Amino acid sequence: MWGSIISAVAPTVIGGIMGNKAAKEDRKNMKAMNDANMAGFRQYEPYVDQALSGGQDAFNGVLDTGYYQGPTYAGPNAFQTGTAGNMGNYGLDMQRGGYNMMANNAGFGANANNMYNQFQGLSDAAQEDRLSKAIGYAGDNAGSLVDSVMRDSTRQLQEQTLPGINTAASGSGNVNSSRAGVADAIAQRSYDDRRSDVTSNITNNLIDRSLNQQQQQFTDQSNALTSAGNMNNQISNAYNTGLNTMGSGFGYGMQGGQALQGYDQAALNDARNRFEGNRDFGYNMYKDYMGNMLNRAPSTNNHAAANMASPTTATLGGMQSGFGFGDQYGSQIMNMLPTNFGGYGSYGGGAPPTAPRGGFA
Repeated sequence: MWGSIISAVAPTVIGGIMGNKAAKEDRKNMKAMNDANMAGFRQYEPYVDQALSGGQDAFNGVLDTGYYQGPTYAGPNAFQTGTAGNMGNYGLDMQRGGYNMMANNAGFGANANNMYNQFQGLSDAAQEDRLSKAIGYAGDNAGSLVDSVMRDSTRQLQEQTLPGINTAASGSGNVNSSRAGVADAIAQRSYDDRRSDVTSNITNNLIDRSLNQQQQQFTDQSNALTSAGNMNNQISNAYNTGLNTMGSGFGYGMQGGQALQGYDQAALNDARNRFEGNRDFGYNMYKDYMGNMLNRAPSTNNHAAANMASPTTATLGGMQSGFGFGDQYGSQIMNMLPTNFGGYGSYGGGAPPTAPRGGFA
């Protein structure tokens, strides 16, 4: 009977002891591995805790303080607004003045066209036969001038020379004589030569005067048109000046308006920034706190493996396995073991015979 009990219990006890020991070794190894994995975190853990605590206090202080509520916009001063207003007003005046200047001088184009036609007429006049015109002028005016110049000579011939010849011929009885006729012819020829010379000189003078007068008229007309062209250029310049002045006035007016608009826009932008700052301040603080402070854990392997090795469970499992092993092979093992009575279980003097399976002998 005792042999059957021992053969069944011994393997169970041995299996439990071995299972317990193995479980303790596994548990020890698992703890060592977890300690190694968590070493980096354990090193930083006190500093992280301290930083989180201090950061929490600072974070709460920032939230309590809130967004800056003081003035954030320095508006324009009187010099700026006054200057901008004056610039705008001057710009309007310049626009009006420039427009008037343009309107008063807008005819420079028509003037240029008219002067072009006159210059074209001068060009045609330059092709005329001025000499023929001068000769005609001299022929039309030389006779009266010759008569005027020869007036004394004509009087002397008709009132003195010819009557004197006739009187002398009459006194000598030679009124119709050839000598008297020759004397009259000589006197008349002398008069005619002088008249011819005078006529030639006067005609030449009239021709020269006509040519000079024509040249002077052409020159005067050309100079007048040239001066008119220069003045028309001044009118054109005045028109362009008016155009530029109007453009400058537009620029000054826009600059003044843009300056004032910029001040207003800056005030609107400041109001918007303050609104968005007050609205988003807490959200941004939380986001910064979560993303920067709470997200600064060490980047080592901080995952501890679950230590599931249980010595009690392993002991029970070992005992269960040992019990099954002893139940099946216990008698053979006992026969191989020495007993306290000497010899072995299969020979005389040994342990009691094995009990039948499932009970005692």
